[in-house]
Amino acid sequence: MPFAVSFIGYHDTGKTTLLAEVAKVLLKRGLRVGALKSSKEDRPRLEAAAADTNLIWATGVGKVAFWGRKEGFLRYFVPEKDEFSFWYFVNRFFPEEEIVLCEGFKGLKSLPKIEILREDSPEPPLYERGLPGLIAVVSKTPVEVNLPVLPPEPEKIANFIQGLLPRRRPEVNLLVNGRPVGLTRFVAKALSASVRGFIKTLRGVSEPRLIELRIETFEDEG
Repeated sequence: MPFAVSFIGYHDTGKTTLLAEVAKVLLKRGLRVGALKSSKEDRPRLEAAAADTNLIWATGVGKVAFWGRKEGFLRYFVPEKDEFSFWYFVNRFFPEEEIVLCEGFKGLKSLPKIEILREDSPEPPLYERGLPGLIAVVSKTPVEVNLPVLPPEPEKIANFIQGLLPRRRPEVNLLVNGRPVGLTRFVAKALSASVRGFIKTLRGVSEPRLIELRIETFEDEG
């Protein structure tokens, strides 16, 4: 868990400028630095070049987050789009969601995809290329393809996606050095029972529903 410290003061006291300068120093020292800004504004002004978050981002800080009254955002430097980085991101930032709707990423083989067809498109449809992971096509007109063809109707597309969901069961995910590790049902069950049993012995914890455990090890010095 990272150490957190906050710069506070009245408006226009130079909090953000000072934070950015301190961040530069810490970054030069080789430390991994993130920034989180609280605001009384309802939402971030992402398009404003002079926004405080842009000033902080310009320092090279790895992650900048905005926490407004109604909306927030997280800005970060992205790795190359590959199978590992995609699933790591999904598991890391959407742990409570049942469905993550994506757009693009057609080069990822392990990601299920639905192709949306346009009748006047000058390009051949992607399904003719044998695109890996393609599970359905959305089209206004009949299509000769060995895949489910869905009409462009949100209700029916949602029904199709919902029908793909696995049966709900307690889920255990293990990441080691950022990489997902496959668990057999026995190992997942044993790991879950052990951690939950230990957690329930702690004061102030009654019935844990979601447990996140991060362990960072270091080589012994000397």
